[in-house]
Amino acid sequence: MVSAIDKSRTLISSLRELSGWRRGLLAFAGGIASAFAFPPYGAFPILWVTLPLLILLLDGAKGQTVDHRKARFFAFFRVSWAFFFGFFLIGLFWIAEAFLVDAKSYAWMIPFALVILPGGLALIPSLVLSGVSLFWTHGVSRILLFVVALALSNWLRGHMLTGFPWNVWGYAFAENLTLMQSFSALGIYGVGFLVLFLFSMPAVLIDQRRKAAAAYISACVLVWAGVVAYGTNRLQAPQQAVEGLQVLVIQPNVPQADKWKPENRQRLLPLYLQQTQQALSELKLDTETLIFWPESAFPFLLDEEPGALEAIGATLPQNTMLITGGIRRELSENGNLFFNSTFVVSDEGALIDIYDKVRLVPFGEYLPKRWLLQSIGVERLVPAPADFTAGTRHKKIDLKNSLSFQPLICYEAIFPQTVLPVSERPNLLVNLTNDGWFGETAGPYQHLAQARVRAVEQGVPLVRAANTGISSLVDSNGRILAEVVLNKKGSFNSELPKILRPTPYVRVGDSIFWGIILVVVSLLLVMEKLLPTRRD
Repeated sequence: MVSAIDKSRTLISSLRELSGWRRGLLAFAGGIASAFAFPPYGAFPILWVTLPLLILLLDGAKGQTVDHRKARFFAFFRVSWAFFFGFFLIGLFWIAEAFLVDAKSYAWMIPFALVILPGGLALIPSLVLSGVSLFWTHGVSRILLFVVALALSNWLRGHMLTGFPWNVWGYAFAENLTLMQSFSALGIYGVGFLVLFLFSMPAVLIDQRRKAAAAYISACVLVWAGVVAYGTNRLQAPQQAVEGLQVLVIQPNVPQADKWKPENRQRLLPLYLQQTQQALSELKLDTETLIFWPESAFPFLLDEEPGALEAIGATLPQNTMLITGGIRRELSENGNLFFNSTFVVSDEGALIDIYDKVRLVPFGEYLPKRWLLQSIGVERLVPAPADFTAGTRHKKIDLKNSLSFQPLICYEAIFPQTVLPVSERPNLLVNLTNDGWFGETAGPYQHLAQARVRAVEQGVPLVRAANTGISSLVDSNGRILAEVVLNKKGSFNSELPKILRPTPYVRVGDSIFWGIILVVVSLLLVMEKLLPTRRD
C-alpha cells in the first residue's frame, strides 16, 4: 500500500515537472481522450483521468514560471490550447466529410477546416484558463477556480459571435438516460458545471489540506447521489400519449451528392410522395396524422414550383398534415432573399404556416466576411443563388385541437437559447435536418444527442426527420421511442407522447447556471480569507 502511494506521488511529481513539447504532447493526448466522453462513445469515466491530468499540467506550468506572471500566462495558454485543440480535433473531425460531397470544389479546404476550426475554438477555454493563472494556488480552491473558468468558457463558446455550443461539457451525460434527466433542472450549462466539478475530483486527493479535500469529495458524493436519485425518480413517471393523433416520419435517404443535381429536380418530389403513400397504406387513418419530411427536401422553391403543392394535396388523405423543410424566396428592395424554411401543408395542398430558420450555419448557409473569404476562393457549401437570410424569431406554430409545435431546423437544435417562454410553450419540438453532409461519421449521432437534450430541458417530446438519418421520436425524458437508423431509407409511425409540466429550466433558464457560478465564486472568496494560500 505504501509502495503504491509512493509510486503515485512519484508519477504526480513527474507530470508536474514535464516541460516543453512533452507537456504539450501529454495535454494534447488528454484532450483527444476527453472527446471520447461524448456521444456517440459515451465513455465519460475517462474524464476522471483527463481533467485531473490537465490540472496537474497547469500546476507544473505555474511552478516553472513562479516569478514571472507573463510567462505563467503563456505557459498556461500553451498547455490549455494543446489540450483543447486535441479535444476539438477529435470531436469535430466529421466536418471534413462535408467538403467531400463536392470534392473537386472543396476538398482543398479540409486541412484548413481540421486546423482552423479546432484551433480557433480552443482559444476560448485557453484564454480563460490563462486569465485565471494569476490566482492559481496549490489548494482545493484552484480546482474550484478551474471548474468555474471552464464552465464560463463553455457559456462563452455558446454565445460569442454566432455561438457554437457543440460538445459543451454537459453532453458528457447525454448518453446515459438517468444522468440526462439533470438537464431538465439545470440546462446544458448547469450540467456542464456539474460534469467539471465531479470529474475534477481526483485532483484533490493529492491536496495536503485533508479537511478541504474531504469536504470536496463529500460534496461530489452528495451531488452524484442527487443526480442519480433525481434522474431515477423522473424516469418513473408514466408517459401518456396524445389521444387521436399519430406521427409519420419519412426518411428518404437521398445521397447529398445527388440532392441538388439539376437532373433530379423532377425526381425527388415523386420519390417523397411514393414513399409517403406506401407508408400511409400501412396505417389506420381514422385518427389525425402529422407527416414529417426532412430539411430542404427539394431542389426547388416549394411554394413557387408549378403543381408541387397540388401533388402533395392529392397524395395526403383527409385528417393528415405535412410538415416539411424547403427553401423559399421573398422579394425585397435589394433583390431576392432566400430562407431555409419549414412549411406546414394541409391535406388540400394549401400552405397553413411557414417558419424561417433564425440561426444559420456559417460557411454552410452564409459566408461570413464574404468580401475577404471569397477573394481567397472560399465559398459556402450549400448551393443557392445567394446567401440565406435569417428569420426574425423563434416561434411555435399552432395546428388543430390545441396542438402546437416549435420548428428547429437542423443546427438550431444545438442551441438551448431557442427555448420559448412558458406562455408560448409548444406540445412538440420538430427538428427537420439534413445530416447527409456528414456520412457515417460521429456527426449525426452527436447532433441527435443534442436534440434529445433539448427535449429533456423543456419536458417536450421531439420529432426528428432527417434526410439520411437519424430520424427519431423522442419523449419528454429523452427516450428514443422509434427511429430509422443512419443511411437507410425508411419510415416509422407512432403515437405522440404528451408534454410534461414545465421544467425548472424552462421557468428560469440559465439563471440556475449563473446562480451556481455566483455561489462558487463567493465560496472561493471566503476560502481565500479563511484559508489564505501564498501566491508567487
